[in-house]
Amino acid sequence: MGSVQFVSVLSFMIVMPLGPDFTLALGIPPSHVGWVTASYTLSAALSGIVSALFIDRYDRRPALGIAMTGLVLCNVAAGLAVDLASLMVARAAAGMFGGPAGALAIAVVADNVPPERRGRAMGTVMGGLSVSSVVGLPLSLELARLAGWRSTFFTVAALGLVIVAAALFLLPPQRRHLAEAEAGGAAPAGTGVMAAAASAVMRLLRIAARPNALLALALAAVAIVPGFLVVTNLAVYVQFNLGFPREQLGLLYMIGGAVSFFGMRWTGQAVDRFGSTGVTTVTTLALVTLIYLLYLDWSWLALPVMALVPTWILFNTARMVAQNTAISKVPAAAERAGFMALVQSVTQVSAAAGAVLGAAILDTAPDGRLEHMPTVAGLAIAIGIAGPPLMWALERRLPRSAPESHRVKAAAQVSAPER
Repeated sequence: MGSVQFVSVLSFMIVMPLGPDFTLALGIPPSHVGWVTASYTLSAALSGIVSALFIDRYDRRPALGIAMTGLVLCNVAAGLAVDLASLMVARAAAGMFGGPAGALAIAVVADNVPPERRGRAMGTVMGGLSVSSVVGLPLSLELARLAGWRSTFFTVAALGLVIVAAALFLLPPQRRHLAEAEAGGAAPAGTGVMAAAASAVMRLLRIAARPNALLALALAAVAIVPGFLVVTNLAVYVQFNLGFPREQLGLLYMIGGAVSFFGMRWTGQAVDRFGSTGVTTVTTLALVTLIYLLYLDWSWLALPVMALVPTWILFNTARMVAQNTAISKVPAAAERAGFMALVQSVTQVSAAAGAVLGAAILDTAPDGRLEHMPTVAGLAIAIGIAGPPLMWALERRLPRSAPESHRVKAAAQVSAPER
């Protein structure tokens, strides 16, 4: 699953650091990079909602193969784009496959790892995010510098095809959730299409209406909007506003990925030991401070971009480990992939909202600099501080069957309500 995450994350992330390259090549204003990101995330949100209706009715392995193969083909389409419209269409098509792929990867991990070790497992699998930063993004940026930005998408597609084929060959059938669903009286996969669709819609609505599910979805939204308000334009901002050299962008992401690669594993252990609330609180405070220093008062401590950006990447990925660990414990195994697809949809809508909102606020100066970044950064800080209270509210409601380390200690004696 780590290799699948690598391909999925790299396919999504590569657009943001390549912004300075394809905006110049295709004549796109730098402030419009957010629209390209939003086309992927909105499409991924829609496909996540649709897939949530039926994704738990099938073996997870072939479903994962279909999603990842589609994602690989869409990278080829992005490499053939000729203007903003065609690039957005290609990215929207990629989002149709990327949303379910991410949900399936997390569901497979949660199906096979017990709750007491899930934080560490999530940290390991989500290491695909760090590996893509350590290896994938720097190499892709260097390839784009030497051979053009199109070659990056073609290379990611070729690499993805090899990794996905190997992952599917090694992954055994994933049907445990089907057995649990049958034991619980769920409808079999052969039910009529209309009846199955109606049943799936009602089932998804019942899942989403539960208090824990609502908290998890709210947490997913609050956690992702601040990051996409600022990270979508990060490469453009540091290059055009702060004068960071284009040839060192790869090194910037490599350092960020390297520190987060090890940090995510330590974060997983911390989540297993102390719970997600404490980790979320620490990482949120760190992120708020770093956003302030990078976008609002960069000269205050005279910290170099090479230190600020990698540290931001470290704490942002650490927060995601804590969040996904807590959210993965909300649904039962038989409905986990569907619920995670719904979470992915909320996440993608929130990412699109952040990217679009940032693009709507920002303007491009004649010299290419982004204007109004302090406004965007202030908004990101205001939204981000809502994360720790939501995490506390979610963790304290976990059922008693969850390990005590995954709950807030103050609520250890409180009877948790039904999921």
